[in-house]
Amino acid sequence: MVSRVLRGWGHGGHQRQGEIMVFNDEAHHCYMDKPITVEAELEGAQQPDVEAEERNVDARVWFKGLQAVARRTGIKTICDLSATPFYLSGSGYKEGFIVPWTVSDFSLMDAIESGIVTVPRIPVDDNARATGVTYLDLWERIGKLLPKRTRRDTDITNWVPPAELVGALDSLYNSYERAFEHWERELAPLDDPPPVFIVVCPNTAVSKLVYDVIAGTQVTMADGTTRAVPGTLPLFRNSQAGVALPRPRTILVDSVQLESGEALKKDFKESAAVEIEALKAQWRLRNPGDDAESLTDEDLLREVMNTVGKKESLGSDVRCVVSVAMLTEGWDANTVTHILGIRAFRSQLLCEQVVGRGLRRRTYAVNDEGRFDAEYANVYGVPFAFIPTDRPIAEPKPQSR
Repeated sequence: MVSRVLRGWGHGGHQRQGEIMVFNDEAHHCYMDKPITVEAELEGAQQPDVEAEERNVDARVWFKGLQAVARRTGIKTICDLSATPFYLSGSGYKEGFIVPWTVSDFSLMDAIESGIVTVPRIPVDDNARATGVTYLDLWERIGKLLPKRTRRDTDITNWVPPAELVGALDSLYNSYERAFEHWERELAPLDDPPPVFIVVCPNTAVSKLVYDVIAGTQVTMADGTTRAVPGTLPLFRNSQAGVALPRPRTILVDSVQLESGEALKKDFKESAAVEIEALKAQWRLRNPGDDAESLTDEDLLREVMNTVGKKESLGSDVRCVVSVAMLTEGWDANTVTHILGIRAFRSQLLCEQVVGRGLRRRTYAVNDEGRFDAEYANVYGVPFAFIPTDRPIAEPKPQSR
């Protein structure tokens, strides 16, 4: 970043142009972590786990990059921008405390109450046999039953999904069906893209297993032949009557899939030829001199993901996205209506980031009263601690006399 921003600065005839002003986006990821002292530990600071330590490494690189710029040219002002301006777990500071240099904060709760985002709805009851709300704390119930490594390192044949996961998928899918019916009736005639169901998984082994359950797969029989196994959720199946659909309704987006490009079949490229040509035209404008014909299947799959919910684009027909930690921030689809979290959520920041994928409203048109109609995102498996639920309030006990 430093070499790119400062290339040629003050050299080769270029005159120094004064100090730099920095707009630091996603600024909660830019910090120098604080060593955890005994006092900090008593105050509630958490020891970093593996995931937190990886964040700290990235944060140090970002922070040191700004320090290098400041040493080289000086930085006049840094404007930190973040939807979550508070300390992360494992940073050495107390998690969730707002950073002290915050000038203005408009919290998620403020945004929900103001109606400018969708309203997240979490389960307050379910039909699982266990005590407690299984579909809220899903990971606590099934985490130990899922593969722990990537699909490169794990044999995922003959896997049977846990009953709680099947129940959560079916329950959330039933809700999606109602949203889809509304879309078919009210929005499809306007050429609006369909509602989107996203699943966030812990690793690439789980993502592939869940994808196969939802969208369908091919299995190899004992005699060497293959047989199509349809997905269990009809609206998300990528085949019909045993024939693959030219445009997938469900996509798998993780590191293995991006590297392989397996999700983009020849039929998809042919049916999306117009959109692919439009992408190449945009690529030429953004990258003069680059060969747009060299775009790989990985590039195309990323474009499919980035355009989910956008009209006349590669991702416009996608109904379900199965991912691994790739949709926590910076993904701007406004058609997400259902979210299933199948991973550990060790911090409220991560909860807020994942649910944030479903907070963008589809429309900001006002009704006859001059207000926004309520829009909702149904969320399973993400244990929000700060979102009030509609759990019935117990009747107050009579006061003793």
